[in-house]
Amino acid sequence: MIKLILTFILLCLTFPALAENIPLPLDQFAELPILHDGRLKPLDSFARLELQKFSGKNKNAVAWLAEAIFDPSSAVEKKIFLIESSFSRHSLGLEERQKPLYSYAELVEGLEKTSSMIADLAKIPQKQLKKDQKDLLLVHENAIEFTHLLRSLSSLLPLNITLSKNFRQKANLGKDDSVTFLTLKAISPEIEDRVRTIIKHKGENPAKYSSKERDLVTLGWQYQTIASAGQGNITLRVIPTLQTEDWVSPWELINDGKGSPLTIHWIQDWQKLAKAWQENNRHNWEEVLYGMRERLFYEAPQNYSNAKIELEHLYNQLSPFTVSIFFFAGAMIFGLLRMARFPLSSGFSALFLTIALLIQAGGILTRIYLMGRPPVGTLYESILFVALIAPLVSWMVERKIKNGIGILSGGIAGTFLGLLATSMAGDGDTMKMLGAVLNTQFWLATHVLCITIGYGWCLLTSVLAHIILIGKASGKISQETERNMIESITTNSLFSLLFTTVGTILGGIWADQSWGRFWGWDPKENGALLIVLWLVWLIHGKLAGQLSEKIWIAGMAFLSVIVGVAWVGVNLLGVGLHSYGFIEGVFWGLGMFSALETVILFVLVYILREKRQNSYAN
Repeated sequence: MIKLILTFILLCLTFPALAENIPLPLDQFAELPILHDGRLKPLDSFARLELQKFSGKNKNAVAWLAEAIFDPSSAVEKKIFLIESSFSRHSLGLEERQKPLYSYAELVEGLEKTSSMIADLAKIPQKQLKKDQKDLLLVHENAIEFTHLLRSLSSLLPLNITLSKNFRQKANLGKDDSVTFLTLKAISPEIEDRVRTIIKHKGENPAKYSSKERDLVTLGWQYQTIASAGQGNITLRVIPTLQTEDWVSPWELINDGKGSPLTIHWIQDWQKLAKAWQENNRHNWEEVLYGMRERLFYEAPQNYSNAKIELEHLYNQLSPFTVSIFFFAGAMIFGLLRMARFPLSSGFSALFLTIALLIQAGGILTRIYLMGRPPVGTLYESILFVALIAPLVSWMVERKIKNGIGILSGGIAGTFLGLLATSMAGDGDTMKMLGAVLNTQFWLATHVLCITIGYGWCLLTSVLAHIILIGKASGKISQETERNMIESITTNSLFSLLFTTVGTILGGIWADQSWGRFWGWDPKENGALLIVLWLVWLIHGKLAGQLSEKIWIAGMAFLSVIVGVAWVGVNLLGVGLHSYGFIEGVFWGLGMFSALETVILFVLVYILREKRQNSYAN
């Protein structure tokens, strides 16, 4: 942690002040590629992920990133660290604020003060840590990651250091050339020899040194501090190497000897880019970026695709899944107005649902192209896909019953699934590279899609069952509509059973190939079986006359809870091959949803029972 403070001091003292802040165009900068978490992505995506991790928001992320790497001394003053834990704030000695955002400069002293506590916590298994302890650990982890980002270009940026004429000549520096770490590295052996000589003859007390000797020792300390700060820094992997088809950070070139004649040009480009940013020189800034894009076209490794980088940048800007939520919500609202006989609502509800489906499908197709694999590989992606399937099925329902309920059900499903996807996105990468076992194109395109389609069909069936229960309880549904909807629910339940059953069987075959057994009573396997058994019970119970109509409909409505438990709940158990561990927010969210659904359905069934008894009495 002492290195943390020394680095902070160095950032504040060695980098020169910048010119007046004049905005520079950032679109081309945002589209420069970076290798991060095993995937090549635009700087825009990287910046959004980093800022979201620190502050919980990603607004103006590219501008923040540019400042962090080109002007670290200014970036440390920006309040970007969101610390919601009162325990962490108290431990770090931070003042209380209405919005608990703090700058790195404000954290430095507290980080040093709690360093021994963190060292002790690091020895405790993660599962045994309390929430407050995890929060404090996270603050330290974020601070370390931020310092890596601040220092990512410190080997290239000009330093506010004055070299003697003799040293400038030995470093081959011209009259107007800036001093950088790279120039210091060329003369570092001589600097270190002279410092050792001074210490040997005069000891370590600076008071005994002459002014020139103090300047030399300070120069040696600055060099060593920057050098130690760059050890293991692979944060900004923006420089391509054709030899290894890889992308490396500037520090990797220096520390690991990965440089080549090609990489020299890239180093120079990033130096020019930094200088243009610091001088707010728009002409030079755009010229350098244009040259870098041209060089990427001719010299980048084969894993670089300009089309993908530009498309991902556009995808980030448009946020299609956020936009689709608004259109799904519009379809839901106009669907409700249609039920109330509001004029023109029919056309608007259909239009909004159509637009929402197109946007949702476009976003999913974009992700397929960018990741080069089928659309579902993570929990977040499964929600996005189900948010397409359920409203799509609702269109099929609407074509048959033609009374607006299909559109309404699609709007309801799309809206709530979209909101669920937003909450599950968290602050991590939603386009993660999958592990070797999961990243199997055939099974992702068969088992995973099949079971996910089954989830979507089940949820749409559940929404329809809710609508018919509410309609019957309120007396707002005609007998013809009720009959058509019951027929539709019956049909959709069969399709739900088909896809979940086939998906479960395919999953067993995949498990047999990957893990050597078809079935192991894994919680996820049990969850899939639970859906199948629930549907079989309801369908068989109706055909055999063992279930009354209202219980059958209520059972279909309760499919939402069954799917929720099988889809998300079993993953929270912390055991099994599909577990992602206990997440408190997800646990309480699923628990409240299940409890609310149970209460609502119980009340609706009770109302229907009372209405039926009253009708008999009359």
